[in-house]
Amino acid sequence: MTLHAVPSDESERVALLHATKLLDTEVAPAFQAIERLIASTLQCPIAAINLVDSDRVWSLAMQGLDARQTPLADAFCHQVVSRKAGLQIADATHHELFRHSPLVTGPAQVRAYVGMPLIVEGHALGTVCAMDLQPRQWSQQEAATLLDLAAAASGLVLARLEAQRLRKMEARVRTASLAGSDWLWETDKNGILQWVSAGLKQHTGLDPSSEIGLKGADIYTPREDALDSWDRFVQARARREPFSDAIGVRMTPRGPLTVSISGTPVFNSRGKFMGYRGASRNITRQVNAEQEARRADQLLRQAIESFNISVVITDPQGRVVLSNQQWRDHVGEAHDEAHPYWANTMRKLIRQGAYPQAVGREEAYMAWRLNLHQEPEASEVQVGQRWLLVKDHQLPDKSVVHFAMDITQSKRDAEKLREKQKALSETKARLRAVLHALPDLWFVIDQKGRYTDGHADHPLLVRPLSELKKTPLGQHLPPETAQLQIQALQRLQTTGQPQRFEYDLVMRDGVARHFEARMTPMPDGQALFLTRDITERQLAAEKLRVSEELYRSVAATISDGLVIVELTGRVVALNPAASRILGVSPEQLIDLTSPALPGLTLLQDDLATPLPVEQWPITQVLSTSQRVDNRVYPLRRADGELLWVQMSCHLLRVGVDAHPFAAMATLRDITLERHAQQELQFSEERWKFALEGAGDGVWDWDLSTGRVYYSQRWKTMLGFDEHEIANTAEEFSNRVHPADRELVANSLNRYLQGSEGVHQIEFRLQHKSGHYLSILSRGKVVSRYRDGRVLRVVGTHSDITPVKQAERALREKQTAEAASAAKSEFLSRMSHEIRTPLNAVNGFAQLLQLQLTQHGAQAGQRNYVEQILHASRHLMGLVNDVLDLQQVETGILNFKPERLSLAQEVKQCLSMLAPMADKRDITLVNALDQPWPVMADRQRLRQVIMNIGSNAIKYNQSGGAVRLYAQALPENELVLTIEDAGPGMSPQQLSKLFQPFERLGRETSNIEGTGLGLIITRSLLEAMGGRMDIRSQPGAGTRVNLVLPLAGHAQPQLDSSAPDSAYPPLSDSGSSLEPTMPTDLTSDGAQPLPALHVMYVEDNRINAMLFEEALRPFPQIDLVIAEDGQMALSMARDRTPDVLVLDAHLPGMSGFDVLKALRSLPNLADAPAFMCSADAMPDDVARAQAAGFTGYWTKPIDIVAVTTELCRLAARGDNAAP
Repeated sequence: MTLHAVPSDESERVALLHATKLLDTEVAPAFQAIERLIASTLQCPIAAINLVDSDRVWSLAMQGLDARQTPLADAFCHQVVSRKAGLQIADATHHELFRHSPLVTGPAQVRAYVGMPLIVEGHALGTVCAMDLQPRQWSQQEAATLLDLAAAASGLVLARLEAQRLRKMEARVRTASLAGSDWLWETDKNGILQWVSAGLKQHTGLDPSSEIGLKGADIYTPREDALDSWDRFVQARARREPFSDAIGVRMTPRGPLTVSISGTPVFNSRGKFMGYRGASRNITRQVNAEQEARRADQLLRQAIESFNISVVITDPQGRVVLSNQQWRDHVGEAHDEAHPYWANTMRKLIRQGAYPQAVGREEAYMAWRLNLHQEPEASEVQVGQRWLLVKDHQLPDKSVVHFAMDITQSKRDAEKLREKQKALSETKARLRAVLHALPDLWFVIDQKGRYTDGHADHPLLVRPLSELKKTPLGQHLPPETAQLQIQALQRLQTTGQPQRFEYDLVMRDGVARHFEARMTPMPDGQALFLTRDITERQLAAEKLRVSEELYRSVAATISDGLVIVELTGRVVALNPAASRILGVSPEQLIDLTSPALPGLTLLQDDLATPLPVEQWPITQVLSTSQRVDNRVYPLRRADGELLWVQMSCHLLRVGVDAHPFAAMATLRDITLERHAQQELQFSEERWKFALEGAGDGVWDWDLSTGRVYYSQRWKTMLGFDEHEIANTAEEFSNRVHPADRELVANSLNRYLQGSEGVHQIEFRLQHKSGHYLSILSRGKVVSRYRDGRVLRVVGTHSDITPVKQAERALREKQTAEAASAAKSEFLSRMSHEIRTPLNAVNGFAQLLQLQLTQHGAQAGQRNYVEQILHASRHLMGLVNDVLDLQQVETGILNFKPERLSLAQEVKQCLSMLAPMADKRDITLVNALDQPWPVMADRQRLRQVIMNIGSNAIKYNQSGGAVRLYAQALPENELVLTIEDAGPGMSPQQLSKLFQPFERLGRETSNIEGTGLGLIITRSLLEAMGGRMDIRSQPGAGTRVNLVLPLAGHAQPQLDSSAPDSAYPPLSDSGSSLEPTMPTDLTSDGAQPLPALHVMYVEDNRINAMLFEEALRPFPQIDLVIAEDGQMALSMARDRTPDVLVLDAHLPGMSGFDVLKALRSLPNLADAPAFMCSADAMPDDVARAQAAGFTGYWTKPIDIVAVTTELCRLAARGDNAAP
């Protein structure tokens, strides 16, 4: 017995298996056919298709075993189902799980097993397996075959499952159609009913058979209140789309019925429209009920909207089903129409703090509010700033009607009344408390002048208050005092204004006291009489008067200003010095804290912005009681003069512990001292700024002490912090470069012993990090002893390291430029010297090739000539590449960036590369899908594409392909990718790719090259603002990414009209194709033109002979040769040439001088002139164009191009008269 893991989807798997209804069924022929195919294909005695139940294995088809059912524990198949993967066992007797299985040890004697899962809807329901009675290794082919048969068996099981489901669905639909209010129907593509279910009879009384042949859309009439649904139905049918709930009216034996119609279009396997299938439903009762409900709902809504209270109705689940506008305005956004539940709205309002009564007890308040319908009485609820009277009423169906009436105004009125009553009581109590707390004696006098109330326990009472009440004012006082009080009361009653007076009264102790009295009107004609003993204050005032006289005499004699200010800010005294400093008179300066001062302003440090009064020292002392000492402020006087004043302020007290009664401010004019101090500071700052701006460090050497002061800049120049350098001479001498120390010491000693004005020397000083700085040191003696000996020297150190480095860099640059110029001159001369003999080799080889092509020759002879041409072209390519490389390295290439279509340029280049690709059987694939505008030089861009493209062809494999495509990059860039299918390169080869003349071991191959093309290409690309990236792997080809800047939208239109003559089609060698015959443009049958008279000025006889031989086949061209300029002038005077061809380097006169002289002759000012020279540098071509040459033929010349151009001129009729 073996143990197997239970599949993770066991319950779903077993349920799906039982749904197939295949367990315990007869053998189906289809499964039996697959079982026989397994046995015959795999050549095995036992084959089976098994279903794995939860406790057994049932065989749908079996061959080689008798039992169709096997216990699950003994079966191989359970392992396949658990793993959902195939299982192969070569020898079961050695298998850990199955060596004890009855299938192995019993009569069956199974030894080998192979099985594949039977997968249906993602679940393994069984297996398709084969068994052998001998140990056996199953091949991959056998396993693959079994897997295919398992897929076929899975399809049969799935089909059986779908059939079972369809039958079950059909039964359900049939039963549901009869039980519900729906009937089913089907139409053809023209809308004619083809079938109607039996439910039609039950729901409408109509016979289904009578409907067949009718057009579905014609048997219904749309309802007036449902025209939108009918229009959607008509539009959907016209578009052959599904539709639902189209409302129409159908006449039936039971009267007119309202019907809802839904349908789905049916298409066959080819997508052809076949008609509709759908369902209809009798919704007459539903529609009538809905109409009645809408009418009732409308009446209810109108009713609650008319209420002047908030009304909302919720269903038993708490969902808001109806509310009036007043309630919706109250709750606002707290009510969510998507989730309209009463509890949600209340909870949001509580969280928003709308209910102040709920703060801190939200859950309890929420529970109380939701159960308010259980309380018999209405409740007052505060919502924000409003008060509501709320009442919830529960209906029999558990719905709840919520009422809320706004009682805010009533609450406010009641609250105001309570507040007024409370304020009145508090005022009375407060007044009495204040009166009793006053140190003054007070009485209340009625309208008749009698005492009605007073301070009962005051010590100044001459009699008890109980004796005074209801007695006339002053009855118990001396007559003169009583008369004074009565007169004050009469004035008060007459004018209604408070009265003040003073009087003397002898107290009960016999001492006379001086009093100050005030009478103030009260309601109901009463008066409040207050009296205060001011005897001590009167004495203090006298003392103060004496003190003030003393102060005034002292203050008038001092130079500092003094200002006395009361605690209210009012100025009470100002000495003459203060008046002079402030520029105001005592009468003008009234209140120092007032913003309306007479033009007197303290300023901030910028001398323009007024200092806020709150920050004035006198204001700060009055507000904080804190002393202010010796603060300096700029002061703008009323007359506009700016002064600097030093101010101090403090409070004045009569005694140490007494309360302050005033403040005193002292002013000192320090304007002159301030200006002197600022001048000194400015001088120091200018000196420091000059030194720091120059970046110099300062040193100050005191020879008497040996101490040296080093400025902060001196220390930071050497990388040190302030504290890291001591004030010793060794800090300097130890850092001087060893090679410079003797020089520095000798120079300084000579200066100290001599009489030179300034000491100056350059040397090296060590930086903290170890390297040396170049220093320019300047010093000067600033102090000497009386005997002339030096006492003190001050100097600066300037870091001239950048200057020294710049000088060194300039020398190196000049050396490099000289070397580059010499290199350029050498390459130019080398190019000229190589091109001159190469012109003869290449030219005569071209002539031989043309002659052999015209007259026929042996293949060997033609091959010899082609090899000469290939070798000369390869040598010429090497020379050109070396020149290009030199121009790139020296940066003398001229670029003309313009807006180009990359797609057009690629197309042009591919057309020129096509012959080379065709010869090597290489396919060129242009995958550029749009124009891709770029900014580049047209000639150099084509050179880049041609170089990379030709490499991709040359180093490809026969029958391979070269693919070009582009895509945009960030930063406004584009990448053009060129891929080939060649052998690829290793990392070691990639690392050598950009070394000059490096060809990666292909020097001896039949693929020509110089090893300079990629270097030139990369340099050209970088010069145009791009870059190049090469990716390659052995055996996987090479991919070259060319990154170019995209052209902006504001650039001119794309220009792709440039000629392609600069790049003729390429052959394998990278040069022109097989020999092209010169184009003879002479028209047949036309009147013969005079021969074109061509003068060729050439001192090299071989080149002259080549030109003669090249033009010999063309009778329309008459060639004469001149060996130098003088001969050319002489021959031109005898006979005017039509065309001039000149070498650049001639004896006596250069080609440019010869052309200039020839142009001065009659009829030669506009004659076409061509420079034929071995000078191939761009500057040479540009110079020739500027000199007036029509064209430039670089040696070695292209015979075909030269002869074709001359033939074109001959055919154009430019010939001079003979």
